[in-house]
Amino acid sequence: MIDPSDCLRLLQATRAADAGAKEIVAPVGFEDVSLAVTRLRGLAEDDESQRALAQTLPALLAALSDSAAPDSSLLNFERLVQAASDRTDLFHYLASNPRAVEILVRLFVGSQFLTEILLRNPDYLKQLVESKRLAEFKNRGEFCEAGRAECAGADGFGEEIDALRRFQQWELMRLAACDAFGLMDLKTVTLQLALLADSLVQNCLSIACSDLGIAADDFAVIAFGKLGGEELNYSSDIDLVFVCERGAERYWGLGQKLIKAISEPTGEGFLYRVDMRLRPWGNSGALVTTCDGYYDYLKQHGRLWEKQALLKARVIAGNMEVGNDLLHRLTPVVFDITEDEARANVLDMKQRIEEHLKQNGREWGEVKAGQGSIRDVEFVTQFLQLAHGRETPAVRSANTLDGLVRLADLDFLEGTEFRELSSGYIFLRTIEHALQIMHNKQVHSLPEHVRDLAYLARRLDFPGPLEFRRHYDQHCRAIRAIFEKYILLSAEDRATGSRQPPPSVATHLGEAAASYKELFDSEQADRHLWLLNELDERLGVKTDVAALADRRWELTIVGYDQLGDLSLMCGLLLVYGFDIESGYVFTGDEVAEPRTDVPVDAATRRRRRAAAVARRRKYVNVFRVRSAQADVATATWECYESDLRDLRGMSRREAQGALIKRVARSIPAEPVSDHSLLPVEIQIDNSASAEATVMHIRAEDTIGFLYELTNALALSGTSVQRMWIASQGTQVVDTLWVLDEGGTKIVEPGRLNELRAAVVLIKHFTHLLPQSSNPESALHNFREFLESLFQRPDWIEDLALLQNSEALAALARLLGVSDFLWHDFLRLQHSNLFPVVTDVAGLQSPRTPRELQNELQSMLESADSLESRRAALNAFKDREMLRVDMRHILDLQDKFGMFAQELTDVAEAVVRGACWICTEELRPRFGEPRLESGAPCRLSVCALGKCGGAELGFASDIELMFVFEAEGHTSGPEAITNTEYFQKLVDLFVASIHAKRKGIFEIDLRLRPYGKAGSPAVALETFEKYFGHDGPAWPYERQALVKLRPIAGDVEFSEAVVAVRDGICYSGRPFDVNAMRGMREKQVRQLVRAGTFNAKLSPGGLVDSEYLVQALQMTYGHLHPELRTTNTRAALRALEATGILSHEDRVRLRDAYRFLRRVIDALRMVRGDARDLTVPAEDSEEFEFLARRLGFVDRVDELTERLQRHTETVVEMGKLLDELPQSV
Repeated sequence: MIDPSDCLRLLQATRAADAGAKEIVAPVGFEDVSLAVTRLRGLAEDDESQRALAQTLPALLAALSDSAAPDSSLLNFERLVQAASDRTDLFHYLASNPRAVEILVRLFVGSQFLTEILLRNPDYLKQLVESKRLAEFKNRGEFCEAGRAECAGADGFGEEIDALRRFQQWELMRLAACDAFGLMDLKTVTLQLALLADSLVQNCLSIACSDLGIAADDFAVIAFGKLGGEELNYSSDIDLVFVCERGAERYWGLGQKLIKAISEPTGEGFLYRVDMRLRPWGNSGALVTTCDGYYDYLKQHGRLWEKQALLKARVIAGNMEVGNDLLHRLTPVVFDITEDEARANVLDMKQRIEEHLKQNGREWGEVKAGQGSIRDVEFVTQFLQLAHGRETPAVRSANTLDGLVRLADLDFLEGTEFRELSSGYIFLRTIEHALQIMHNKQVHSLPEHVRDLAYLARRLDFPGPLEFRRHYDQHCRAIRAIFEKYILLSAEDRATGSRQPPPSVATHLGEAAASYKELFDSEQADRHLWLLNELDERLGVKTDVAALADRRWELTIVGYDQLGDLSLMCGLLLVYGFDIESGYVFTGDEVAEPRTDVPVDAATRRRRRAAAVARRRKYVNVFRVRSAQADVATATWECYESDLRDLRGMSRREAQGALIKRVARSIPAEPVSDHSLLPVEIQIDNSASAEATVMHIRAEDTIGFLYELTNALALSGTSVQRMWIASQGTQVVDTLWVLDEGGTKIVEPGRLNELRAAVVLIKHFTHLLPQSSNPESALHNFREFLESLFQRPDWIEDLALLQNSEALAALARLLGVSDFLWHDFLRLQHSNLFPVVTDVAGLQSPRTPRELQNELQSMLESADSLESRRAALNAFKDREMLRVDMRHILDLQDKFGMFAQELTDVAEAVVRGACWICTEELRPRFGEPRLESGAPCRLSVCALGKCGGAELGFASDIELMFVFEAEGHTSGPEAITNTEYFQKLVDLFVASIHAKRKGIFEIDLRLRPYGKAGSPAVALETFEKYFGHDGPAWPYERQALVKLRPIAGDVEFSEAVVAVRDGICYSGRPFDVNAMRGMREKQVRQLVRAGTFNAKLSPGGLVDSEYLVQALQMTYGHLHPELRTTNTRAALRALEATGILSHEDRVRLRDAYRFLRRVIDALRMVRGDARDLTVPAEDSEEFEFLARRLGFVDRVDELTERLQRHTETVVEMGKLLDELPQSV
């Protein structure tokens, strides 16, 4: 936060572009810094107003820095100042009300139309800031009464209508402010706009009747479109139809007068544009129609689109009974339509709209009418209502969002379709509002220029145009796919392809053919040669199979030699259920192959040139295998060859990863205790062959042994040139001729020791991989772990610690959780990882808070400088977080909540330690903070959010608020105010804790009063005034205090802070449901990708369950003190104990909450990004990894079912919010 004294120097300086001014103003993001400085200095008229402005500037510059257009916002602020009767008073008011500055800048950025209204009516600012009923929901009668009150002093028709226009402008500003600050959700805003319009039409009708001197006893106004559906825009046309019981010509003059009152512009603007084309016979028809005439017209001449329009018809003014009786009569006619007719009608209308857009070059960015637009959502909803409304009247609703809810509840829409259509509709309507409110014009297209699109994106709180466009395109695609499913006929893809036979080759084995003949007879050699002649690098591998007796087969594989091929062959045989009993592996010499003249593409020619230069080796491998099945179809072997070819086409890492996942699925995971790691004997002989190192392997035969062995060799960079595979009883006796990755013998003793160790460990590790949630990551990360191990000077001694099943099984699970966990966390902490993972017994029990605190304090006291203390603090934090994470990964925390509690214990110890470091660092210069009475000024460090609720998960940030007792001065050599002291303490605190990655133990202070525009630490009095019900805090900020829990500082003073919080949160005032829903809507719009489910933020996600519990706590907490807990599960138990929730509802909500917490922890652990909590697509590998991590091994469908069931529970129970009492 900028210091006001710096702002005063900025205003007093004479040069517009001096270095000091630029340093203060440049971070705001002005395009012209010099002009901005000049404008700022021109705002004050004299020294007094200059000093007052200096107090305002910190909040103003902070607000401008967050705005989409700081330059134009400053210009509008300048205009406001110039319009003020007393600039000094205005500056004082803004300085004492930073929230007013925030509101101003939001209005300046969001709407030039509203800005002009504010400039004409400066008193509106105080009404916006100080009104305690700003977000109050008004019904139609209240709007009507308020409008009549505005007309009370008006004289005549013109003045009365102008008064209504001024009334409308204030209400639009009020609603736009609520919209901008998330005090209302879209549904509430559009409903309020519709009810406001209802009241204005009714009042205009009354004024017109009075002016004409007639009574309109049987006259009714029916609204269609968005007004009829109670989902009006800021700048909508209103579609109206006038009806009466009889003598329609009596009301023609009234109809004309009413239209004039609503739509004619004056110096005060106009109310609404009126569209009367939906009346019978359109523009050719009478302005007012009798009810019988309307009925006869629709029954005899009504077109399908007119019936569709009546789905959104609603009586808004005049004789409501007359209008509603007519709509009731029309209903059977509206739904006298077949499903095919309804589909054809909707498709025809949409195609004509899209063709018109195409002809005008407006295909992308059409928010209202393009592909995947608002119209697509509305038309899907209306089609389904027309198709099913006759048999199922419950689907009928004029409101689009309500209609979607009804269709989903009655299973005419799938749950995912409902979520995508509703979230997409809200997103697009929000864009439409932003476009229209800017200049109060009907705009439905996104800007074409990048600069304008960037401005719109920032107004909607997106970082930039790319992020905004990505969200927009995702929503449009998701909506369009559903539209096409229900409205368009999909075509089948009949594309086919064929594979041409590969060209043959001539010479294959080179000089190694002599050795080859020692292994195979002439009949086998002829068969192998035929296969080799068929081989081409585009195929890479060929197989042949012959049936033997007793479920045995001889499989021959020829191919181009690649490191790791042998492990792919053996692994696939394991996947297909074959046991390798014996065999030979033979690799020829490098040969350059002659080429044929068959035409090939450029890519193949490049591969051939590279192959010719490299000189290729080919292999002939023969395996005798036994099947567990009595009969093996030919198609099985064809699939085997195809799979092998696909794996060879991948990179080595990708192929090994893809195969290990299939192996893990084919072998059921077993408890560690069931995995005895049997010994493997390796003898190395470098004298038996001049060309290769010979390895003799003897071990107990187990399922998949050969795959595990060859995989170990491949991962250690060892190429198998020849191999004899044999068995003696229950033992394998294999001999291998191997080379290093460079194609030479392995002779260096250190490398041979590493080879022995790596082969044994990787072989054992591979055996344990089925326990890992992501075997692919575990396997590759283990190889890097071994590389780190071999760099340790005492690695041979350390090796003994790893050669047990528990340690290796722990690593299999730990390294398989996520690439993030290894690459960005565990690998960085190798010095911590090795001693922790090899001490599995030491991980069995959690550490107590006292143990953590004592150990850290001892470490800090033994350090002698700020930097060494910070280093000790962060080393402790990283080590203890790793320990807790490992206990979680290894399932050593047997109760839900233990992981969160253990992480919270570490966080509290670190926060207390950091506070001690900062206090010790500040004491020599500044002493201790004192109150004016001389008593010590006490501090309370309060946790909020997940830390406050003792609900931390993997990759959580730490939300804190620093509250001190009161103002005063420090007692040291350099006396400063308590505010200055605690600001320095917080700055030091933040600098002392290092986050290794964004979002992991990152300190977040944004929940303090006024956010980043406020002081890092606040006095208790300021805290109470800001968050109090007469204070400027937004409702969501007060709601956040439910989680406030002191974790450091003075215990007695902390109790006083909690008492103040209780008075704010648990006062008995009604919970602001609209504000909460507005905030949720904004979260979904900005942070949830279209067509996806975010486990935290999507409807039915974790946040909805938490907010429901908090709403119940705030509603009933004044009656039941036991509800005033920061922990969600404890709050649920208290809600049941007090009778607010039934046992059944509490258990259902608890189970949903637990499940979603587990999903989120698993996602954060896998990705390492606290912000990306999108559940992967159900058909993706990542979803499978998530299922395994959550314990759904081989039960992926069950994870899908649980997600659906628990989210539906949260959505269903969220309806309790509508039943909250307005007073308790």
